[in-house]
Amino acid sequence: MDDAFYPFTRERQCEIIAYRLSQKGHYMPLYHSHTYFEFIFVLSEGKIVFSNTGGSIEGNGRCVCFHNSHVLHRNNVPSDVYYDRFVLYCGESALAMIGGGMGSLGKFENMGSAVINLDEHELQLLEHYLTEIARESTSDDKRRLYAALVLTELKEYSNEQNTKSLSPIKTYVKDVVEYIGLNYKSDITTPELAARFFVSVNKLNRDFKRYTGSTIKQYLIALRMKYAQAMLAGGEGVKKTAEECGFESLSYFIQAFRQYTGQTPSAFSKKALGKFDYYT
Repeated sequence: MDDAFYPFTRERQCEIIAYRLSQKGHYMPLYHSHTYFEFIFVLSEGKIVFSNTGGSIEGNGRCVCFHNSHVLHRNNVPSDVYYDRFVLYCGESALAMIGGGMGSLGKFENMGSAVINLDEHELQLLEHYLTEIARESTSDDKRRLYAALVLTELKEYSNEQNTKSLSPIKTYVKDVVEYIGLNYKSDITTPELAARFFVSVNKLNRDFKRYTGSTIKQYLIALRMKYAQAMLAGGEGVKKTAEECGFESLSYFIQAFRQYTGQTPSAFSKKALGKFDYYT
């Protein structure tokens, strides 16, 4: 996957990143997975639905959602709900460098996803740690330290009353999704995928639709559009974006982008510059 979409580009060595995002509503049509651990600390109030292949947990804000590595998941917020959150990404190697057991996931290790409701005091404490991790001036060592403090707080604070967890359904579709994510520029076909994962075309189509809610073709196009939106919002030109997202024809890219978003790439770029986040 390109550096533009790899969350540890700026911090490859540390593999710990935190940043704050806010907007009204958030629609994530695609299930996706990461090779790292994801924590979403929701500071605002209002309905939010966290899902993986094992089901969904509905929250009302003031909580943290954890998604384990390699788990298919998505998060959705109604368009009329203000969604303010800190996002924390932790790579496995970074946690392994934290000694004294502080880098251990503990009770979260065997969970696919979990949602922990937070009281005001706990939320303020965690927000302080996350703000320090997010600072550009914070050293890698301090990032690890603050990440360890976040993990320690969550492990101690979480209990049967304030925590709900989901165990995802184990499926090879996760591997198919990851393969598509790494090869989205290529002309991926369903027969090729079926042969690669040793299943029939009919079974692959049926299972993929069941676990992702879309066909393989729809998923690939939507994924390319997500990457295209991220690149355009980051200031990349339309032609370069089309090439990097697997579109051989610029005119076809513009047509597909307009059908998917309702606006041209140029119009989207002007409105979304610096405001689009692919991951959360």
